[in-house]
Amino acid sequence: LPPGFKYVEGSARLDGTAREPVADGRQLRWDNFEVGYNEEHAIELLLVVGSGVTDGKYVNQAHVFDATTGERFSEVATATVRVVPDPTFDCTDVIGKVFDDRNLNGQQDKNEQGLTGVRVVTARGLVATTDEHGRFHIACAAVPDEDRGSNFILKLDDRTLPTGYRVVTENPRVRRATRGKMLKFNFGATIHRVVGIDVADGVFEPETTRLRLQWQSRVDELLDVLQEAPAVLRLSYLADVEDE
Repeated sequence: LPPGFKYVEGSARLDGTAREPVADGRQLRWDNFEVGYNEEHAIELLLVVGSGVTDGKYVNQAHVFDATTGERFSEVATATVRVVPDPTFDCTDVIGKVFDDRNLNGQQDKNEQGLTGVRVVTARGLVATTDEHGRFHIACAAVPDEDRGSNFILKLDDRTLPTGYRVVTENPRVRRATRGKMLKFNFGATIHRVVGIDVADGVFEPETTRLRLQWQSRVDELLDVLQEAPAVLRLSYLADVEDE
């Protein structure tokens, strides 16, 4: 038997007939069994997967040997089993919401609606799209390390946000995942006020980065505008050949 697997007593069938083996650790032995030349026989049994067994494929082996000499005189038959994560005890589900964070506090308040049609992506390439309420769900998004857990990364695809919206919360986000426990990710986005400034070479003193005296007062005006409400500051530099 593969390491970590244990035979379930009373489950063995030899050619469809119940026949209990002698168990010696990982080895099961059926004594006094006669095998003719070129014959085929089928063994069926149930195994219990131990807690230390990780996900993956495991191979069972069977062969016929001489009880007196211990010499093998048949081919080795194999049966491969696959251990998959248990949705209840091993998997980590991911849920969350993408919402219109109008007051930019990073939390969804009562008057802040969810954003539909926004896509979120995991590091493994799993994709989910928000529903009409801004909610998303990824079933069995990860199987964390059994002993230490694992980091789980989720990114909002800002290209799928409604026109004019920008992410205002952390993106991507990282959470620590534990087997069998759910993770929640919320993303906030909103329409920003954009303040644009066009800058040309003529506003600076020659061969310096200092503003000319007549333009310095505009810096204070800019600060007053920015303090009125949160905004995105867009700076554009106009070359000599450009008008705007």
